[in-house]
Amino acid sequence: MAGVVKAGYRRSVDLMRFLAAFGIVWDHARAPFADIGYLALSLFLVLTSFLAVGSFERSDGSRFWIARASRIALPWLVWCAVFRVVVEVLSDTALPLLSDPWTLLIGPSIHLWFLPFVMVALVVIPVLSRGIRTPRALAVGCAGLVVISLPLGLLHAEVSPLAWFVNAGPFPQPLPQWFYSIPLFLFGALLAIARRLEASWMVHVTAAVISGTLFVRVPEFASIQMILTAAVFEAVWRINITGRWPTVLAGYAFGIYLVHPAWMLVAFKLFGPEVDRSAAALFTFATAWAATWALQRLPFARQVI
Repeated sequence: MAGVVKAGYRRSVDLMRFLAAFGIVWDHARAPFADIGYLALSLFLVLTSFLAVGSFERSDGSRFWIARASRIALPWLVWCAVFRVVVEVLSDTALPLLSDPWTLLIGPSIHLWFLPFVMVALVVIPVLSRGIRTPRALAVGCAGLVVISLPLGLLHAEVSPLAWFVNAGPFPQPLPQWFYSIPLFLFGALLAIARRLEASWMVHVTAAVISGTLFVRVPEFASIQMILTAAVFEAVWRINITGRWPTVLAGYAFGIYLVHPAWMLVAFKLFGPEVDRSAAALFTFATAWAATWALQRLPFARQVI
């Protein structure tokens, strides 16, 4: 039956993945209240590590990282090739691929930074899952998260908080993205482990300490993302959804993220740079969703979308 799910599974997590993809598109279009993209990206990161811990603990653990990394590497390489063509045809500017060594951790389109980041970050999933088996070990892990998050958060604050994806300040891209992402990725992993230990409160308190400290030092929206993400995650997690539709929607989230910059370029080429940004975001999301739907039905495209 479509509405029956295994114990412990939450359709609401699938819904978060789809909504996070929409939030990222909305942010990249610089539509009104575009800074929601911070929260959308935060959810993407937390969900990625949270689900990875569950996947690792359901498996025998062997070759986990190699299997996961290889599944991400293929889409990254394919979409690097695709966007190399897209930016040549549709964009007036492009990343200086290869002439700048840092672009090897991105690709020809800035949004692709997420894939090599996840490939590298997944290395910590087995370490954390195997190493944290008791509440005391979880407390040590939370203390470590504070130690890591505060300096990285302050380094990220050196970049313009409203445009860090465009203006990297003193740091070459993708370092600002990594500064922002590492704490949230680790938070998601610790949250999954904490649920296993029935000690989620410990990770939530840690998120509050980190966000509160960063906000006192740098009172910007970006500083409080960990506690906001924790609150949204908990609120949506508690929603009981029995239908299969969130899982169907979640199946498009990764593809929408991958292809949306191409359709955003199409939107600005068709409607001009003065197009209403909300309309551009909705057009981009709809066309990226449709493109993902179509590509997933092609035998050779399923592995990369």
